[in-house]
This record gives sequence, C-alpha cells and structure tokens, in this order.
Amino acid sequence: MKKVVITLGISFLITSCSFAPEYSRPKVSLPSVKNTEKSIQKEEISTDWWKQFGDENLNRLIEEALKNNDNLLLAYERINEAAALYGLARSNLYPLLQGNAQPSRFKTSKEVNPFSKAHNDFQISGVLSYEVDIWGKLRNEKRAKLSSLLAQKAYADAVKLKLISDVASLYFDICAVNRQIEITKDLVKKHEESLSLRKKQYEIGLIDVLPVEMEKSQLNNTKLTLEKLIETRKVLNNSLSLLLGREPKEIFEKKEINCSKLPEPIEIPPFLPSELLNRRPDIIQAEEELKAANYSIGVAKANYFPSISLTGALGFESSTLSNLVQSSAKFWNVGALISGPILDFGRTKSNVKVAESRKRQAVINYVQTVKRAFSEVHEALLKLQSIKKEIDVQERLLENYHSILNTTLNRYENGLVDYLNVISAERNYERAQLNLVTLKKDYLKQEVLLYKALGGGWRKEDLFASKVRGRDK
Repeated sequence: MKKVVITLGISFLITSCSFAPEYSRPKVSLPSVKNTEKSIQKEEISTDWWKQFGDENLNRLIEEALKNNDNLLLAYERINEAAALYGLARSNLYPLLQGNAQPSRFKTSKEVNPFSKAHNDFQISGVLSYEVDIWGKLRNEKRAKLSSLLAQKAYADAVKLKLISDVASLYFDICAVNRQIEITKDLVKKHEESLSLRKKQYEIGLIDVLPVEMEKSQLNNTKLTLEKLIETRKVLNNSLSLLLGREPKEIFEKKEINCSKLPEPIEIPPFLPSELLNRRPDIIQAEEELKAANYSIGVAKANYFPSISLTGALGFESSTLSNLVQSSAKFWNVGALISGPILDFGRTKSNVKVAESRKRQAVINYVQTVKRAFSEVHEALLKLQSIKKEIDVQERLLENYHSILNTTLNRYENGLVDYLNVISAERNYERAQLNLVTLKKDYLKQEVLLYKALGGGWRKEDLFASKVRGRDK
C-alpha cells in the first residue's frame, strides 16, 4: 500500500503542469540612441552619486536620512513581511509533519455492557500530510510571492532614491537662501546709505521729498524680501529635519543647517537612457508586479481542478504506558483526499477574470511607467540645457554690472558722479548676484532630478535580489 501511494505521488509530481500564461515583457517603442565614445556606461554611475558634489555636509545629511527616515524604515519592514509571505508560499510545496500525543481513560455504561471496566489508551503518532501540486497552483503561488517580494524591494529602493533626491534638493535650497540672505543684507545697507544721502540732499534743498520717499519704499521692500528669505530658510530647515527622521524636540532645539556656498555641479556626459533606465526602481517594481499578476492567473485557473492531498500516520498505541513503545504497539494508516468544485455558481470563473484583469492593469501600468521614465529623463535634460544657457547669459550680465560698478567708482573718485550713482551700481550688481545664485541652485536641483530619473545608482543585480533568485532555482 505504501509503495502504491509513493508511486502515485511521484507520478503526480512528474506530470504536474501550470496554467499560468507564458510571461513576456511588454514591448515599448524606445528612442534610438547614437553610439558615441563619450556615452556614459551603466557602471559609471556610482551608488553614492551625490558624493560627486564634494560637499561633506550633504553627505552627512543623506547618511542621517538613510538611517532614520520613517518612510524608508517602513518600506524596509514591508520587505520583511513580503519575505515571510514568500517563505510561507515555499513551505507549502513541502510535506507537513505533525506530532500527536493523546492519553485517555474511558469506560462504557452498564446499560451497554454490564461487565464493562475502565480502560486506558495511550497514543503517540506522527502525521504527514502533503498536497500534490499537479496543476501548478502552489508553484505559481510561490512565484507570485517572489515577484511581490522583489516588487516591494524595488519600491523600497524607489523610496530611498526619492529620499536622497529630496534631501539634496532641500540642502541646495538652504545653501542658496543663505547666500541670498547675505546679499540681501548688503542691499539693505546700500539702501540705508542711499536714504541717508537723500535725506541730507532734501535738508539742504537740493531735491524735493519724492526721491526720499522712493528710497524709503525701496528700503522697506528689500527688508520685506529679507524677512521672507529668513522665513523660507526656517521652513526649509523644518522640512529637511522631517526627512532626516529627527524627533520634534530635535527639530526645535537643533541649530539650522550651516551652508552658505553652493557646490559645483556634476559634469553631465551624453547618456544612453534606454540602458540606464533598466535600473529605475519603479520600472522594476512595475515588471515584478506584472509577473505576480501573471502567476496569479495560474493560481486562479487551478481552482477549476481537484486538489489531491496525501496523508499518513505512524505511531504507537497501547492500553498501558509501559508497553507503548514495543514493536507490537505500532500502528499506521495511509489515505488520500480528492476535493474539487462541483457547482460553485461561477466563483472560480469570476476569480480567473479578476486575475486576468489585474494582469492587463499591470501591463498598462508597466508601459505607463516606462513612458513616464523616458519623459522625465527627456524633460530633465532639456531643462538642464535651458538653465545652462540662462546661467551663461546671467554671468555675462553680472560681468557687465561689475564693469559698470568699477567705472562708476572711478568716476566718483574723480568727482564726476555723486555717491548715489555708486550705490545704484552696487545694488544692480548684487541683484544680478541674487539671480545667478537662484539659477545655479536650479541647475543643481535639476541634476539631482536627472539622476533620480535615471534610477540613481540602484542596480537590479543587487545582492538581495541575487540571493532570493538563487533560492528559487
């Protein structure tokens, strides 16, 4: 009997099949890319690409965020949950062995047996149960859970990439606003000096009251701009502290981020987006979710067919505890259970339709994600080019204002113009500096967005994914 059961089980395993559709990656029309010697290769993007900015403050802040950010910690914990679910699905492919121990004492009534006596019954046994995966239900469920696990890992990498990008962008905002506060404070001083001169001119009758009032209004507008910049800095520091995962007490008590100089931008060589975008976490997540949906169709279709479970028990049973482990006390039993739907009023059919619809949704989501990825890269490159042109023009404008300022100073020293002309030239020069700081900050932030659009330094062939896939072979 035991040999028959074993033979049947082996034959079931050999002839088992799968109802999951054959998976193929959806095709998306990608832009053609010219091959150039300067084209960046995949291995050239470092996993810690932000360190290329050469700013230790930025490096320290990103390290703090990666350790303490709540969203990232939550995403990592969900990986643990997905890994446990995958482990559960894998374990369902193997037999389940349970141990039972049951002591009892019983006696029938005299109405049934007048000569009845009390009896003891001691039993220990091991029960082995196993579901034969003929239709591939359990294997497809395991594969679906593996894809869900890898999708969650990719999601965590997307959260990490966004966190790094947000920290870097906020840091550049803070650096820029600190520099703008310094320049605006100088502007306030220039307006105060100009107002003082205007008042003296008014007092001796050289001008009427209008120039004095106009200078006051410019001074007040500049002071208002300064207050707004200071308020902006506080908000930026608060937002950055939240990303760093700091406690409320730390947010209120810690000093503001110390930064007054923007780092130099990273040199951007030509890219091969069709290759680089393969590392984007959201694309990997979308494809793994598509795979999971594909395997789930096989799980749903398998419910059309019966499940076959094999069970067996081996143990000892005796009326006395001292004789429990003797060979004569052995007992065994082997059985099989076949269960399947006879009439389910369309439940299985509906579940299959749900699974098929979810796969179609996953296909649409994957294609949409790829399209969005290329759109983001294209937009980032266009904006970088545009801002670079604006910076070039602004730098030439700054040189013009600097030349005007030097000329005005020379004329003032020779008595050809009054000091108000010097103050006006200085104000124009400092306003041009403010604009240049804003443009350089925007360029750095756009570089961060480009690295984010390219997937940063995350690779699909990371250690975690390799280990998980290795276990699935």
